[in-house]
Amino acid sequence: GFLVVLPLWRMPRARCQLLLLFVPYAFAIFSDDFNAWLVKNFGADVQAQLNRADLDTMGSFGGKTEPTEQVQKDPVVFVHGVSDRAWDKPKYTGDFFKTYSHQWSELYGTTYANGSQNNPLQWAQYAMQCKYVKQVRMLIVAVHYYTARPVNLVAFSLGVPISRKAILGGRCVETGEDLGEPLTPFMETFVGVSGPNHGIRFEKGFSFCSILSMPICHKKVGVNVKECPEETDFLKDINSKVGYEGKVVFTIASKADAVVPYLVCGKRTAKIEGQIGEKLYENKTHDETYVDSYEVIRQMVLNHVVV
Repeated sequence: GFLVVLPLWRMPRARCQLLLLFVPYAFAIFSDDFNAWLVKNFGADVQAQLNRADLDTMGSFGGKTEPTEQVQKDPVVFVHGVSDRAWDKPKYTGDFFKTYSHQWSELYGTTYANGSQNNPLQWAQYAMQCKYVKQVRMLIVAVHYYTARPVNLVAFSLGVPISRKAILGGRCVETGEDLGEPLTPFMETFVGVSGPNHGIRFEKGFSFCSILSMPICHKKVGVNVKECPEETDFLKDINSKVGYEGKVVFTIASKADAVVPYLVCGKRTAKIEGQIGEKLYENKTHDETYVDSYEVIRQMVLNHVVV
């Protein structure tokens, strides 16, 4: 008989994710070669912070299997959203890239924070803190020098503004710590999916941030827009300059996203000034906008086109 293989991006999402379980196993932490390189070039503390072995198999992925392995394509760094870890949405996207075009020495992810910790409201405990920005920035720098190639970056949800600040550099808004010069010369393509670049508003019946003191509501590093058109200090900072995220910038969003709304104070919050293209869905949820876009993301990274 004949086996007919349907391209993954044409399959229903649930079936696609089930099939990806049978893809050859991804590094659930960095490869031995990448870990050794990190220790040698950046020190054991940086290696531990990026590798996140404390999260067992969920903390990171990527790296060469052997020092002599040749990197054929510009590497991709995946940055997760709030309450996720590297082995959640980023790893599934990495599996997809591995199936169709890339090898694991070209695909990387780390975990800032600690995921949901089985708490459905854990997302409210996270904000765009300097330590998260520094971690993403360190991974970009490490991957650039490890592979000796420009870096592509794919970010989702809260990971989008965090990644933009990691590339922008300058001073952290809450600590004043100087991150250094922009990483723009290191970057190739930047893809931001459902990112709250102009914040979000909690307006359903009551003001969430007016009754609860949560990091997500922080006036400096949170994403809540208390009064239009005001933005938090972090968002003002990353939106103060244009074109630094990479040579090519794309965004993906949905008009039906209830987590990061299409419009915030009249602004399209997922849009990044200077982007060259976007994929805009009419009726996908927040998570669907990402997990239904694997091939869209891959084509943006590989060929700089919107499909």
